[in-house]
Amino acid sequence: MLEIVRQQMICILVPGWDGTTDLSESGSVCNALDALFEEVEVVQFASIALLPARVDAKDSRPSLMLELAIEEGITPYDMLYRLVYHASGAMWSLYSSFWPGDATALQSERNNKLLEKLMAGVSIADGGFIGARDRTARQIKKEQELLQWTRDQARAMKATKQYGDDRAAFALALAQRAFDEPRFDWALDPAPRSYWRGKGAGILAKVGYVLAIFVLYLAAVWLVGAVPRGVLGIYTWLFGAPYSGVQAVVDAVCKASGWVLGVSIRGALALVGLGYLAWLFLVALPAVSKSWRRWLKSVGRELDRPTETWSSWSTYWVGWIVGVPSVVAVVAFALVFIFCPGTIVGAYHALTAKFLGWQIIAFIILAIVALICVVGVLSRIDQQLAAGNWFFHPYEDDVPRAQQVYTSIDYCEGLVVHETAHMISLTDVRRPNGWNAWWIRTSLRIVTLFGRVFFTEGRLGSAPGIHFGHWHIIEEGRRYLFCSNYDGSFGGYLDDFINGATIGTTLAWRWTTLKPRESAAIGQPAVEAPRSFPPTRFIVFRGVRCELKFKSYARDSMLPHMFRFDARKETVDQINLATGLRDALFGERNDSNDDLIMRAIES
Repeated sequence: MLEIVRQQMICILVPGWDGTTDLSESGSVCNALDALFEEVEVVQFASIALLPARVDAKDSRPSLMLELAIEEGITPYDMLYRLVYHASGAMWSLYSSFWPGDATALQSERNNKLLEKLMAGVSIADGGFIGARDRTARQIKKEQELLQWTRDQARAMKATKQYGDDRAAFALALAQRAFDEPRFDWALDPAPRSYWRGKGAGILAKVGYVLAIFVLYLAAVWLVGAVPRGVLGIYTWLFGAPYSGVQAVVDAVCKASGWVLGVSIRGALALVGLGYLAWLFLVALPAVSKSWRRWLKSVGRELDRPTETWSSWSTYWVGWIVGVPSVVAVVAFALVFIFCPGTIVGAYHALTAKFLGWQIIAFIILAIVALICVVGVLSRIDQQLAAGNWFFHPYEDDVPRAQQVYTSIDYCEGLVVHETAHMISLTDVRRPNGWNAWWIRTSLRIVTLFGRVFFTEGRLGSAPGIHFGHWHIIEEGRRYLFCSNYDGSFGGYLDDFINGATIGTTLAWRWTTLKPRESAAIGQPAVEAPRSFPPTRFIVFRGVRCELKFKSYARDSMLPHMFRFDARKETVDQINLATGLRDALFGERNDSNDDLIMRAIES
């Protein structure tokens, strides 16, 4: 499931760029690439940038990066084959400088060599997010034409004042005009939508899908043990007892199958139990207890403080002394329950044999009373400390300097000020590279899963307007590449993550650092002094909440694009609005569709 998302966003990295190809905006290469991407019709976004080499790299020349965001269902090989073997030869004009002596070679030989080199440099996204899903570039273009036509028709109809305030009649008349327009026959079919992201699949269907997979898995594990046992039984009935070695192998297989089956069932129960505990302490108790809700928000606020204070410092260390051991104890109990349930049963029998029932109940009651007293004392201390501002006063500076924007980055942002914005960030993976790269990939899989299953309408958490965002671990786990195109400004884009999707953003960046590097070309930014990602707490807290540090870090990591192609052109909200209008105009008449039509023509 996640592979589909990741394959839609690829970066092709070819090291050893010599800079002889003209990549200026008005140059022939960029114009040819524009025409190529328009004609193949499956590239939704593309960009070209130069990645500076590492200081310790053997080749000091930069790498040429081609970023592609393509439509679902197309493999990277299929995509590159379409581009390389296109009659225009635009891809060869981009990469021909890598083979200065092959300009006169046969086109088929050149294309074979180019395709092989590009496939060797393909980096499929390690994690990614797609905003307006289930839409092709052609569909987006046609739906935007329908949206504009509907708005023009609405203005003409309003001028006649024929319908007055009758919203339903006005919407019906618009729908009738659209239905009678031959060029919109394609819209008679509902907009293509994944069953799991559309209205067809409710929460019960999604939960049932997961349960069905789990039941099938349990059935397969059971059959692994049941089939050999059944076959052996039939053989014994027909021909007598087999060799003892065969019986031993079958017994071992049956025992292993039973063990895996038991571990799987107990693992599912433990996962449900852990989920229930998380829901109880993070959702249910805050909903019914004002004090618990206030305390929980206070803890989160202190752990997320962008500057160091005595209050945040004490909360952090209390978390290590109390919180971490408690979580470790719960997880350890769950693991023992999964793999060694006999240990728990034995401990229970030993406890009940040593103590009477009323003694156990009394001990539990005393423990609860002691916990309530401790919480009360801590709450009283917190109230006393709150009376003095010194406890919450920062004792460290937030950022050593203001963020500085390099001229070429500023220029690129100015070019797309009224279009889809674009960001390319290149950082280094902290040492040990292999360990941190593994954590990054794990975090990115989580972000990708949440983006595909829960955030499907251009919002990642509460951060809106993202078209494509993808992360790549490149150069054998040494570096970290992030590309994104989004609506709005860079500052607003980061603010949405700082104020919204903080956990996912911190998870995606916390294992990175900025090492010094030379500029990839004249006029491009360099990193002169090393920079570190803002400090985090318990993996997911603080981090991006250190706003000035994070923005400065992100700015220093950015690289300018030398070429960009955008087939969507509209904002995520406009794309979703046009798709909704299509279904409202040509769907059944009801208040909901009428409201959507009126909202579309008035927005």
